[in-house]
Amino acid sequence: MNSKRAIVVGSGVAGLSAAVRLAAKGYKVEVFEAADGPGGKLRERSVAGYRFDLGPSLFTLPELVTAIDSLPGAPAEMPPFEFEKLDRSTHYFWPNRKRLVAWADNERFVTEAVETLGADAEAVRAMLAASARNFEGTRGVFLDQPIHHALRRGPRNGWSPLLKALPRLPLTGTLHGFNARMLKGQPELVQLFDRYATYNGSDPYRAPAMMNVIPHLEHGVGTFFPRGGMFGIVKHLYKSAIARRIQFHFNAAVDRILHNGSQVTGIQLKNGNQHHAPVVVSNADIHPTYRRLLPDLPQPERILGQERSTSGLIFYWGVRGTSPELHLHNILFSEDYKREFERIAANGDPGDDPTVYINITSKVKADDAPVGCENWFVLVNVSANPEKYDDPAAIKRVKQAVIDRVEQSLGREPGSFESLIEFEDVLRPSDIESRTSSWRGALYGASSNSPMSAFLRHRNKSRDLEGLYFCGGSVHPGGGIPLCLLSGRIVSELVAS
Repeated sequence: MNSKRAIVVGSGVAGLSAAVRLAAKGYKVEVFEAADGPGGKLRERSVAGYRFDLGPSLFTLPELVTAIDSLPGAPAEMPPFEFEKLDRSTHYFWPNRKRLVAWADNERFVTEAVETLGADAEAVRAMLAASARNFEGTRGVFLDQPIHHALRRGPRNGWSPLLKALPRLPLTGTLHGFNARMLKGQPELVQLFDRYATYNGSDPYRAPAMMNVIPHLEHGVGTFFPRGGMFGIVKHLYKSAIARRIQFHFNAAVDRILHNGSQVTGIQLKNGNQHHAPVVVSNADIHPTYRRLLPDLPQPERILGQERSTSGLIFYWGVRGTSPELHLHNILFSEDYKREFERIAANGDPGDDPTVYINITSKVKADDAPVGCENWFVLVNVSANPEKYDDPAAIKRVKQAVIDRVEQSLGREPGSFESLIEFEDVLRPSDIESRTSSWRGALYGASSNSPMSAFLRHRNKSRDLEGLYFCGGSVHPGGGIPLCLLSGRIVSELVAS
């Protein structure tokens, strides 16, 4: 068998990243995907003049994409990955009618927080500085390399910044507790910084304080928008893969990862066809990877049994008219954030007081909606429970709560908004599970509601089978576009080493 052959199972962002990087290292790569095209959770749909990105909507660390353009084997005629940096990250709205624009310029953001929320400027600056310091101090060990290898190697390869940052890291307590101490007496800002736990589907009242590194991605690195929308990331990676002669097999569901007990040997498709290679990379959710593709291996029960991240109930709305107070990213906060998360944990839904996230790409890419209209991607956090919203009545209740929140937060007349929705589609947790094989519809695999969460992410290299690797949002370093791209890079480096 040719030792420079590799198979990638799944063509999500992490799988595409791993495939292109392996091809750049001289591997002959084949990608097998159950869906009819690449992207995994990151897909797009166009209907009735509206275009929607169906999955992740926030883009940071664009250098993780542009770095792929400089890898060996890139054709000279390959157009570069194009994107723009935004002058703001998010528009925030509270039930008390307070509003805040989170400007990209930190001093402008601080000034805005002082003027609109009565914030303590020095406390906000200290919060931003802590997030930046803690992010830069920990990324070398926890993000940029396989953490399990880093822990074994000891104080090398990224450990120096971590050891320097260690005395000031918030190693105990919850994210909410940390934010409440840093921003004492500023409840709106506490809620704003609490919401970063939802970046990977977690609960700020249980997630560890170390998650305070996440705000730096928006407030320090910045937010960006790819040309063509979020699906433009997939298109670029796919074109880069095709240019490197990576072979894609769509509508090709994998049934088993084959092995001889110590070494992977390839895969078997659901139609019985087998394809062989000494390297197999699974970009599938880690739970079905073991339960379905590797049922004859010892199962990592502690990892597979972790609490799932939240899922989402997503409405795709074509809306007549425009809302100048909204921008690309918008958060309409609930009145009682703690109760919202308690309800999600206990009942699976946020009740009649949800926090609502609205993404409107037509604010940046005008042709994503007809003239005078907007394309609304509306997300409400719900539990990873695929049966919960198969009941139309349950969806109707959440939709009404969302409409009530929109009208209340934006100062609209009650009952005035629903008639503006001229197109609607809904994505439920069960749809997420069936379309992407994300177990129970969890958006990020396991939650980070435990101090040990970072260490319980499944490793990127198998301990049981030589040649077996894992990438994607359900393994190290975690979910979201940047971390998935990083996992693809980490896998390619492990394979090469």
